[in-house]
This record gives sequence, C-alpha cells and structure tokens, in this order.
Amino acid sequence: YDDYKSLNWEGSFEDYLDASHREVTDSRVPFDEANAANEVTLAAPAEFLPVDSCQQTLGIAVLVHGLSDSAFSMRDFGQSLAKGCYQVRTVLLPGHGTRPGDLLNVRLRHWIATVEGQLLQAADDHENIIAVGFSLGALLTLTESIKANTVVDSVISISPAFYLSTSPYAELTRWLYPLKRWLDKESPDDTYRYEAIPTVAVAQTVLAKSRFHRALKKAGSVEMPWLVIQSADDLVIGHEKNQKLFVDNAKHPISRLITYRSDLPEYNPVQQNNPEEQADQDARLLVLNGRNNNHRVSGLTHVAIHQSPANPHYGVGGDYRNCGVGGPRPRDAVRLCQEADSLWLGPWNGSAPDGGAFGISTYNPDYENLIEQVLEFLDSSGPN
Repeated sequence: YDDYKSLNWEGSFEDYLDASHREVTDSRVPFDEANAANEVTLAAPAEFLPVDSCQQTLGIAVLVHGLSDSAFSMRDFGQSLAKGCYQVRTVLLPGHGTRPGDLLNVRLRHWIATVEGQLLQAADDHENIIAVGFSLGALLTLTESIKANTVVDSVISISPAFYLSTSPYAELTRWLYPLKRWLDKESPDDTYRYEAIPTVAVAQTVLAKSRFHRALKKAGSVEMPWLVIQSADDLVIGHEKNQKLFVDNAKHPISRLITYRSDLPEYNPVQQNNPEEQADQDARLLVLNGRNNNHRVSGLTHVAIHQSPANPHYGVGGDYRNCGVGGPRPRDAVRLCQEADSLWLGPWNGSAPDGGAFGISTYNPDYENLIEQVLEFLDSSGPN
C-alpha cells in the first residue's frame, strides 16, 4: 500500500478519480456479478458539481466515509451539498470499497495521507474548504482541521467516533491484532459496506481516535465553525461524551451540535430544549426528533443520519434491508425481519411497538430538514 496509486497527489482530482476507479476495478470482489460495473462506480470516489441554477461555487466540500464503508455512503450528503451550490468531492480510504482482506495491510498513515492530500488538492482549487467526515472520517477530518496550518475553513462531523461505546474492548485491538487477524468474518450482507472486519482495522481506528485527542489537547479548542450531527440512539459512539467535548471545545459562535433523540413527542419534529427547565443550556445544542411513526422509524442508528429516504440502496424503496445478520440479535428476530412485508426500524436492540418485525434503520426520515440545517450553517460560516 505504500505504492497505492491514489496516494499520488501530484495530479488533479480527476487523476485521483481515475487512479481510485482503477484500483477498485482491479481489487473489488463484486457483491453481484451482473452489477459489477455499477458497483465499482458507486463504491469509488466521485465529484458532484453545483447544480445549473447556482450562480457561483460557494466552496469545495471534501467528504470522508467511515470504517468498513465505501464512498457510496457519502453520496446523498454530497449531492445535497451540490444542490446548495457547493462543489463536492468524496474520497475512498485505502482498503475500502474492494474486499475486507485489503484492510489487513492498511495502516492509519495511509488514511491520513488520503485525507490530507485531498484537502490540499481542494485548497488549490477554491478558497473555501469544508471538511466533512462520518465516524472514522470525522476523526480524520477534524484532526486535519485543527492543525495550526490547516487549509480547512469549516468542519462537519457526522456520527463522530470521538468516543466509542465499546472503547475498553476496542482498545485491546492495538495489542490483539498480531494474534487475532479477524474480529468478524461474516459473509457479505451489504453491497457497499464490509461485514467482515480485520482486527488491525479497528486498531487503526483506535489509533486515529487517540491521535485526534492529542491534537485537540495541543490545539486547545476548535476555533473554526464546527457542526456535529449525532443520534442518542447510536449504539456505536458515546453521544453524551461527544456533547461534552463539543461544549468544552467549540469556540466559534455559529458552531452547533445537532442530536437526534427518539424520546421526544412525535407531534413536534423539531424540539429545542426548554429554556425554563434548562436555563443554563448551551444555545448551540439543537435537539431533533429521531422517531417518525409515519416511516415506522423508532430511532436513528449510527449509519442512518446522513442517508436520504430516497437512497436507492438504504432508503424507503431501497434494495437493502438491514436485519442484523451476523450480529447479536436473536435468530428468530432476524428471520422475521427478512420475511416480513413491512417492519419498524431502529437500533438493533429495539423492538416494534406492535410486536411485529423489526430491522435496523438505514435512513433518516428527517433528512431534508437536516440538510436545511447544514446549508444554513455553511452559509453562515463562509471562509475564515
């Protein structure tokens, strides 16, 4: 991977797209042989230009996916930003979008080089750079953004892995991976996301988390406009610790944190904290409703927040249903989810209010409102 062709930053973003596309084509194991070419296109990096109605390009947004994902996971968000007159570039972290075994030989330095290189490339093409990261991508992008010589003007962190709910066990992978090659060797379930995960890949994510916290301690705070988007029903991250980290370190006046909660009244889709009950609450903390009875969504999972209901794979009419195959769910619950005509969606440990079939949520019914919040944040920030 030291010879990974897409790590060559001497060319343009178009050169990066070409190199990445070739690498995915050469290394990817198709989920569906009949759809192999389309899978490559969707898993590989992409560029979305501002829509024709835009009078100018407001900035370049660089979007970075999470562990085991591919660039496909950022397509909805990217296309929405393009409608808001931003030029968007999705990247593919080395070892992703091809086959899980490719992660065995990838290290954190390769991911850092990818993110750093793409941000520098973007800065050559526009004066306003927005770094957007999901989960692991949030660690990588925010670390680059708080450097003293950063080219980033504003940063968006989605389901950020600043703290992990499985942290004690995850930390062990730093010493475990030479002895245990795989944490999970399940058969593929999702076209654009790995099910099998090498131990070393989790170890590199833990290193990325430690690197971020060291960088934040050195920087002292996050001075630029910073938007955090997370769910209280996310069983992967520590959302309360994330909130404290934001409150303690977000210094720009337009920075904000959006948290989706499933325990809000259904009739009020956007509910702010009651100022009479919490007079000292940080006004930058916005709470949105993660429950939507019309969509039969009881809560938003780690991967659902930034996916549109119209997504052809993860959305309402998509070709993928996440029933928790290979996870800790009871087999009868998995089978019921797979066979049901309709079901409720939420975190894997949830259940359907009507006692029926239940699956894991993969999209956000409130997606369009979220994009409005994101574009409002970006329009307010502008270049430093």
